[in-house]
Formats: sequence, C-alpha cells, structure tokens
Amino acid sequence: MAKAKATVKKKTTKKKSTKKKIAKKPTKPKGPAELELCLHAPGMNAILRAGLGGLASVLEKLSLRPRGVELPGAPWKNKQPPWEVTSDRIVLRFGEPENAREYLKRLFEFAFQIKESESLIDLPSTQNESQSQVVRARLQLGIMLTFLQHGQSRKGAKKDETKEFQIDNKPVSLTFRPLTSYKHQTGYEELTHEKRGTLHTKALDIPGTLCPGAAVRHNKFGNTKHEGTAAELLAAYFAIIGTLPLPVNRGSAVLIVPEVTDLVSFGENRSLLTPTSYSECLIGGVGDAVLGVYARLRHSKIQTTLDVPGISAYLFRPTVWASQQKSRVAAVHIEPLGSFEQRIFNFASGFFRSQPKPMKVKVGKGKNAVEREQFFYSHSIVKPLIAENLSAGKPWYHNFSSLFTRNDPTSGKPLHPRLFFEKEGLSKMVNSDVWDDDGKKALVGGVHFALKCQFGKISGEFGSNRGGMQNKFSKEFEKWRLLFVASKTADQFRFAICDLMSRSRGNAEIQDKWQQVLPLLSDSQWQQGRDLALLALASYKGKGDKEASDSESVESDAVEGAV
Repeated sequence: MAKAKATVKKKTTKKKSTKKKIAKKPTKPKGPAELELCLHAPGMNAILRAGLGGLASVLEKLSLRPRGVELPGAPWKNKQPPWEVTSDRIVLRFGEPENAREYLKRLFEFAFQIKESESLIDLPSTQNESQSQVVRARLQLGIMLTFLQHGQSRKGAKKDETKEFQIDNKPVSLTFRPLTSYKHQTGYEELTHEKRGTLHTKALDIPGTLCPGAAVRHNKFGNTKHEGTAAELLAAYFAIIGTLPLPVNRGSAVLIVPEVTDLVSFGENRSLLTPTSYSECLIGGVGDAVLGVYARLRHSKIQTTLDVPGISAYLFRPTVWASQQKSRVAAVHIEPLGSFEQRIFNFASGFFRSQPKPMKVKVGKGKNAVEREQFFYSHSIVKPLIAENLSAGKPWYHNFSSLFTRNDPTSGKPLHPRLFFEKEGLSKMVNSDVWDDDGKKALVGGVHFALKCQFGKISGEFGSNRGGMQNKFSKEFEKWRLLFVASKTADQFRFAICDLMSRSRGNAEIQDKWQQVLPLLSDSQWQQGRDLALLALASYKGKGDKEASDSESVESDAVEGAV
C-alpha cells in the first residue's frame, strides 16, 4: 500500500495590529438615582402604609431645616429639598446613585434618636414640642413590647431600672429599661451597598423587628420569610414612627396603626396622635387605646383634615406556646364613633380618669428603713370595658357582670373589690345622658331605691351598734351580689330581682316605667338586665355604701393593679 503523504504545516506569522487600544470608560455604579414609594403599591399592607406616613412626617420636619442637623442631599439646589411628597407617593432624589447611602444615613440619624442623658428613645417627628421624660419612658416600653422585643434589636442595660418622676407634682416611681442604641438607627446599611453606596435592587428581608407580626413561618423552609423591595423595607423601618405602640402593662401592648389616606396631611399632623401626658399613656386594652387616639384628634379639631377613616389595632402578649416573646394574638379595625357613642366615651374618660393615690412604702433596709409616702397610678377596670363595648358597637354596660367574676391577669385576685374605687365615677356615669332607653335607666334607679330601703332598715335595727351595723351592711351587699352573679338563667335572675324589689315600697322608678322594664326580664334580654342590676349595685351611693366594702382588701387589690 502506498504510504500517505505527510502533510507539512506552514508556519504563519501574525501581523501586529496597528490599531491603538481604546481605554474603557469607567462604568457607573448600578443602582437608581431616586426611590419612589407609592402608598397603594402591591405589597403595601396597613403597617407599611403607616410607615410611609411616618417617613412623610420626618421629611416634613426636615423641610423646616432644623438647626444642627445634617440635611439629606445637602447642599440643596435652589434651597429646595431633594424629595417630593404628594398625597399618595414619596420620591427621594439622591442626585447620583452612589449618594444613596449618605442620603439615607442622614435621614435615619435625624428620624431615630436617643436622649443619651435619659437613655430613652426620641422620635422628633412624633411630637410637637419638647416631650416629657415620663411620656418617653412609657412609649419606650410600648416599643420594646412590639418592635424591639428581641435582645439583638437593641443595646443597653440588661435589667430594668426604677426611677422617681414628678407627675402632677407628686413623686411616682416608674420602671423602664435604659437603652443606648437600637436597630432602626443603622437601617440604611441594610438598604445600600457598603462600598458602592448605591441602593439595593434585590429582594430584602423584612423581619418582625420592623413589621411586627411578620416572621418566618417555619425555620426549616426559608421561603416562608417575609421579603420585599427596598421601598417596602424603608417603609417598614419608619413604621415605628407612623404607628403608636402603647403598653397595657409590663407584659402586653397594643400597636395602633392609623389608616393613612393622604401622606401630606398625615406628615403635617402625625404628632397629634401621640399622648402628651402620662395619664393619656395609661390604657386598659385595644378599644381604650384606639378611642383615646380619636379623642385626641377631636380635641385638636383636625380629624377631618387628617382624614383617618379607621384605625387597626393589634394586641401583643405572651402565649403558652411562646412565653418568651409577645405574639400578635388579636387584630381589630375600629372606625370613628357616632355622636352618641362619642359622648358616652367622653363621660367615661372624665369620670374614670387615672389619679395618683398615696401609699406608704419603706425605703432602705433593716434599721435604716424609713417609711415614706409614695404615689401610684391604678388602672381603671371600668373604662376599658366601656371602650371595648363602644368600639364593638355594643351597649356601654355590656358584660358588666364579668367585672364581678373575672380575676386580675397580673395578680390573680378578683377584680370586683377594685370597683370600690370606681364607685364615684359609676355613680356619675349612670346619672349622665348615656341612656338610649328609659327602661334601662329605670331598672338601675329601681335597684338603687331598693338598696337604700334595705340599708335604711339595717341602720334602724342596730342604732348605735356601729360594728354590728357595718357587718350587716357588708353581708347584705354580698348577698345581692352573689344572687345576681349566680343567676345563670332567666328564671333565676327574675327571682333575684323580684325578691329585691319586693322588699321596698313606693319604688317610683319601677312603677312609672314598668312597661319599659319588663323586656329586660324576658328570656331574650335577661342577661342585659343582670348587667344593669350589677351596675346599679356597684354604682350605689347612699346609706351603707362605704360600710358594704372591705377597704383593706380593696386597697391591696388596687395596688396589685398599679402601673
């Protein structure tokens, strides 16, 4: 076979290119030069919309050029701020993409402050003028029970401190946790690149620290965590300003989330939502907190200007399955009350206002202990019930019997002895213009008259034997309380109320309105009648009303409920 011809590879010489290399222009950092936040964009929930309102309030304060503040985007061109706020959107203009980090840093430094001398959080855009230290201490407790629950979200003392404040010219001891910093102060770092200074364009985590209630549903599955855009994360950071967290006690709190419909109006008037005194910070529940906000707006006469058509409220407290954290256990939406309901709540706010009460305490240890007078604030147990009923569209006295059967969740002691401190307010309440039915008012008046007759007979029997008379007064009061509380059917209640009425003659209240009273004894309304009868028992002021209560046990229970 012929051998294959060997192929010879020819060497080829590469010609040098005569073209000069053109230097590449430096690429600009990737990222937007402005950030637009829309009130009704997809993914914006009630808390994030309130956060946009909080951001609008901060920008409103910054537009006034406060002294000593490094303004975002400074120096401003033509003295105009580098942002725009309209009714439904906010646009932040960084100038250049790489300026975003410095822009947001200055914004966050002004929005989220701490009073170093007091170790208390200070949010300038939530107040009109200087805010008292005692109000800041109370608001900080609410923030720590909602936004800053986790220890990694804040830095400061590891234990609570007790400090004496002057409230209404009286010494009151309050406990709070001193802080030196908190997560929101460095939030701009999560929104921007550290080196490039540009805004992140990827999806970002939105933890429960910023949006209470948002949490990973299951630690094994990462896709159950809450994520959002840079705009949503920025709104979440400012939710601590747009909302109002208030503590109910040391272990639970209410997060008030106003419905924001106009960013311009909300930004100008956000400070009106914040309590201005310590007594306004004291709430007994969700309804009490929300109606208190509405009352402050009405007092300022700008409710229609601010345009808050409704308020959502979330209750946070420990649960059996997660006792170390405060979980969101309830959510309600409450709209403004009608004129009649507003009048009732105004009466309740005036008659059951928290007042400082004296108490003897020992200061020091052993032989050096000195007894001194200290004051405490006790929660009203009637006002929260009235507020809850009004916010739910129920009669203000609805389920009043529960105050005679429930125990205090903090101390575990019965609540009904504390009604002794509420007697003055209850008496004024039932004699005010709070009734929509003459029969209900007549039933309360009839029980008052019957009790007066019973205590009058006891007074005549015992004469000068004051000790025996007081014991008999107490037993008589307890007798009717137990009869009404133990009434579990319509027949049992009818027996109890008729038994009381039969012991008094000339009961004009019942005789004149008996046709309006009878429906309250029917099978369908007897529970409402029982609530009214117990209301009458608790509000009775007359012969024997003071002797019918054990003042020592009452005072002890009231102290347990102190703030």
